[in-house]
Formats: sequence, C-alpha cells, structure tokens
Amino acid sequence: MIEDVRIPNIVRMCDLNFDKSLFINFDTHTVLDRLLCSYNGLPKGVNYMIIGDPGSGKTTIVLDMLANIMNYYPNARILFVSAEMNEIDLAIYVQRYPKFKYIDILFIESSFSGNDCSHNLTEIEATLDLGWDIVAIDSFYELQGIIKDEENLRMKEAENRMLAMIKRNNKAQNQRGLNTTFLTIQQVTKSGNFIGSNRLKHSITAMMELRFDNPRNVFSDRYVVFSKHRRGDVGVRLYYDLSTTGDVRFDEERYEKDARIRRMQTEVANSLRKYADRFDELFNNSENIDNQ
Repeated sequence: MIEDVRIPNIVRMCDLNFDKSLFINFDTHTVLDRLLCSYNGLPKGVNYMIIGDPGSGKTTIVLDMLANIMNYYPNARILFVSAEMNEIDLAIYVQRYPKFKYIDILFIESSFSGNDCSHNLTEIEATLDLGWDIVAIDSFYELQGIIKDEENLRMKEAENRMLAMIKRNNKAQNQRGLNTTFLTIQQVTKSGNFIGSNRLKHSITAMMELRFDNPRNVFSDRYVVFSKHRRGDVGVRLYYDLSTTGDVRFDEERYEKDARIRRMQTEVANSLRKYADRFDELFNNSENIDNQ
C-alpha cells in the first residue's frame, strides 16, 4: 500500500473550503451584469482590467459600476483610487453624474520635487489593509510610475509590488478578511493595444475593452466587449451611451437582438455539424458494404 504523503504547497481542490458568500456576486442591476459574469454580476476576489480608446469613457463606466453597486449594497466597502485626476477634475464628473459623489476616493499625487519624501505606496498598502469589497484604480500604469519614482524602483519591480498588493487582498489578507475585487483601468498605445507585461496580462481574470465602432470618430457608437474572460463570454458587444446625465445608458434592446442572432447562428451551426456527421456515417457505412 502506497502511503499518501502530502507534499508542501501542493493542494487538492477537494481539500479547500470556501465561504459560500464568496460566490455571491455584486449586481449593478444593469444589462452589463450579463457580461461581467456568466452567472451575472461582478464576482468577488477577482481582477478585471479595463482598457479602451481615448474618450471611450473608461473612468465613467467604472465609476458608474461602483455607484450602482453602492446603491444596492449600502454596506459594501468600495474605494476609488485616483492616480490621474485630482479633486477638481473629478468634480466635473460629479456634475454630470451626482451619484459619484458618495464614492470613497483616495487621491494619489506624484511629487514634482526631488527633495520631497513621499510615501504613497505605504499609504495605499495601509488603506487597502483596512479591507474593501471593491477597489478601482485609475490608472494602473500611472500608479506604477508614481511608485517607481518614489521608491526608486524599475518599472517591473513597481509592477511586482502592485501585483503582490492586489493578490494579498484578493485572498482576503486584510483586517476585515474581505476578498477584494480590483477594477484597474489601464492605458493603451496609440494603436489601442494593451500597455503592460505578459505577467500583468496573465494575472487578470478578465479584460474589458471599451471601443468605438469607428476608432477614428469619437462620435461613433461605443461598446463594451471582453477579449479575455475566465468568468464569462468573450466577443459579445454591449453598446452604451454617455450623452445622458445621471446614468450610463446601456442599449439592452440591441444587446437582446444580438443575443437572439447569436443563438440562431449557434443552432444553425449545430444542425450543420449533425448533418455532416450523419453524412460521414452513411458514407463510411457504404464504403464498408462495397469492400465486403
């Protein structure tokens, strides 16, 4: 009989126990929930990265998600970390979307003085250690650069520090034992490609992209689509409108229409495969008869 010796750091999923509440998602109560996860809503303890064309509304979409979740989960602890915009910049957003003013915000400002000894990384780590359900960061790249300069690190080392901080809180290693979900806005190149290392790309649960139908025309229709998703579908478009005041308006009617078309395409494709398999079966049987 072979002895069952447990090897350090090797685990079996059957030996792990999770609180059932970990798999109860936060709903935004919009059609966006269907894209966020296959079983609807924003999951806990995950990392979603948001990229998109300039002017596509990345910050607005994220703040709208946070405000909607806060409205239906008043006890949820939600934080927005702003490393790109200051209080005056965000005041403009609040004028158009008054519900944003109730979100807790941590403003991170880079020091422009070489003699100033800043401690933004220490402050961020201490703040996250208080325990949050959802933390949004705008943007990952900007915050990475600030940490790099203040801590005298290379960009890769600054990224490692940030990823380690995120991973700790994903796993509820904070004062409240909350599995923190991170929504990190990331900058893109002029051609619209993701900025960041392969390690950063592989560490995220999902990549949400905000795009224009015509990237050269900021007045063309905008849509949300996931290009990577461990919890849901990729390639499904959800169109939205930022012209209204108060809320982001998602085009649910268009989404439902596209969903019906996708279902029909799937049904037709399945039928064609069945006919092809039946044809192959009949063809192979006829060959066997002829050979006899």
